Amino acid sequence: MALETVSAGEWLERVKRGIAILPAGLGDYVGRFELTPTGMPLDDIAAGFHAGDLRFDSEFRPESLITAVDGDLLVEGLVSTQGGEDADGNATLIVFGDLRCKTLINDWASIIIVTGDLIVEDWVFAAREDSALLIGGDFKTPLFIGADIGVTVGGEIVADYAYGYANGVPAPGKTYGDSKAMDNRSWREIATRLGLGREVTAEEELMQAVDLRVMTTRSLLPV
Repeated sequence: MALETVSAGEWLERVKRGIAILPAGLGDYVGRFELTPTGMPLDDIAAGFHAGDLRFDSEFRPESLITAVDGDLLVEGLVSTQGGEDADGNATLIVFGDLRCKTLINDWASIIIVTGDLIVEDWVFAAREDSALLIGGDFKTPLFIGADIGVTVGGEIVADYAYGYANGVPAPGKTYGDSKAMDNRSWREIATRLGLGREVTAEEELMQAVDLRVMTTRSLLPV
């Protein structure tokens, strides 16, 4: 099912209406984000919008730089902000509901906001510079690589293998939420889980190896 193509101005108005009915703390925080690419005139930005639940049987890589789903989003494969309209990152995806998918990649300077739960079957890679991942509800995945980019989570966090950190949704007027527990593994355990145990011999080599794999194979795990 195709998303409706709208102007960036219309998209922002629809998104503002969605933000206005969120719980106070979550709505306040979502409203702080600059949702369109910095420096781009609105007239140059195509936007995608869908009202209602949306399902994709394979992967979902939004064609527009800014995309919103006003409902639950179910994707049988990968969700990625890579490869949007003339873009290397700098994309925004907002889901006013739950997002369930097999794998997830958040690219450079991109924003993924899920106001409900984010349930990812295999793995999440959200370690690219200037990116943001915000989840209003629970966050569940077997494998999360966030490195030095924190994830903001309003609910429970369940991750068997995690390399990163998390904060809660900040209260109105506060810059950061409280730190949230995430059961991090050592860099050696992460490297072994990713099948990189032989080639990664120091922690500073881990993210370089992971980033190269994601760029070349679009997967955290060996393919």
